[in-house]
Amino acid sequence: MRGPAARTRSDIRFVRLDRAMVRCRQLGDGRSLVFATDPPVPLECYDALFDALAPRFRVTVFEMPGFGASLPRAGMRLSMRDAIGLVARFLEQLGSGPHSLVMPCVLGLVGLGLARQHPRLIGQLVLSQTADWAGTQRWLAKRDPNGVLRRPVLGQLALAALRRKRIDAWYRTAVADAAMVQPLVKATLENFDHGGCFCLASGFQDCLSNHQNQLAPVPHDTLLIWGDADPSHRGTGFAATQALAPNAELVCVEGAGHFPELERPEAFVGHLGRFLANGRSG
Repeated sequence: MRGPAARTRSDIRFVRLDRAMVRCRQLGDGRSLVFATDPPVPLECYDALFDALAPRFRVTVFEMPGFGASLPRAGMRLSMRDAIGLVARFLEQLGSGPHSLVMPCVLGLVGLGLARQHPRLIGQLVLSQTADWAGTQRWLAKRDPNGVLRRPVLGQLALAALRRKRIDAWYRTAVADAAMVQPLVKATLENFDHGGCFCLASGFQDCLSNHQNQLAPVPHDTLLIWGDADPSHRGTGFAATQALAPNAELVCVEGAGHFPELERPEAFVGHLGRFLANGRSG
């Protein structure tokens, strides 16, 4: 909190929760628009979204507790239940709700659970590259084919030893534009150098082992947005997520990989802006 991770952007701040410290940036005025970064991407990679959206919204970007420089405190777990609770408390601390919430990939399931359990906190919901529970389990099996990361203790030790190498491999697997790989790797490794964490093994073992009946259809207007060139999600049917968000519209960002908000920000912002204005992306 006093080192480089607190100073890479002038507007970085930390929000104290009971079991985590959440690092975030906030710019602009107006309706609250909140983005979770897609681990292990640090919030420094979201400058283009701030530039595009801060003139119209109060934009907050945060790193999920347990990832980046949002550090866990004693007693924090990464279960689905606790992840939902942590994000709910963060949004309550931000104030100015209800919030339009943008949650990527697996965190989209956390967003759905949050909308179900704390409906007044959420105005509209945007899920980026989020599969349903069954699709997420298939994606997980591809990411950890030998089940190493899903083994308690062994998974944490293996990731601690290999995380720097795994970052490069992950971005090469996930990003459609090869020219973006090295900038993302560089930003992520710098985040690690500044004390950032990557509790992926704990997330795999806890949050994705059992959703504990936290997920059910939500009534909120929802935008499901996906990149059609995501190598890590070949064969994923994102339309299945509409079973959890019946008032959802599914839109495609052509040529984007796993991070459409970063890989094709103009197209992403276009869909997002129309959706926030009309309840649909148009």
